[in-house]
Amino acid sequence: MNHPKSRGDGLRRCLRAGAGVLLASALAACQAVPGAGAGVPSGQTMAEASSATATAMVRSDPVRAVAPNREAVDLRVFLADTRSHPGWTPVPLKPSGLLYVRTDAIIDRSDLMGIQSATDQAGGGVLMLILKDEGLKKVRAATAAHPGLRLALVVGQIMLAAPAYAAPVQEQQLAFGVGSAHNADIAARSVAGVP
Repeated sequence: MNHPKSRGDGLRRCLRAGAGVLLASALAACQAVPGAGAGVPSGQTMAEASSATATAMVRSDPVRAVAPNREAVDLRVFLADTRSHPGWTPVPLKPSGLLYVRTDAIIDRSDLMGIQSATDQAGGGVLMLILKDEGLKKVRAATAAHPGLRLALVVGQIMLAAPAYAAPVQEQQLAFGVGSAHNADIAARSVAGVP
């Protein structure tokens, strides 16, 4: 899989900048260590977190439509792994560790029909992506072709979460743990392009 040099370099700059460039100051601490669940409670997979979050949300804000908007911040979801793969970009994580990220996004903002911030029972922030049918097909195909990896969520230039998945994603909604309710709200508003 050969990608133009500028594409991989741009991703590398984008993802490495995620540790230092702030979407908002509160989001800076969201980058998690792969062994610690990376945005999903310890020992929980993406599918388990999505199902549990959808049924056990304590608070959720209204779904915000995702439409073309010059004020909106980009959102992308990449395949990622804790093991090296040829052509994948190594991304240093806080406080330590590396995550290897495939340079082409599975989905981006255009694959969403909505986005929602929520709070789980433990008070943690959750960012819910509501996928268009085409977006779901892309995620399903990628996770089926690459079982047992991670989905790295990047908003703007910040990697917010990288939860593992055990089986192909089948749900129209993807739930990503993003630390706090404030982080989820800032990310949802930024992607929707609302103040």
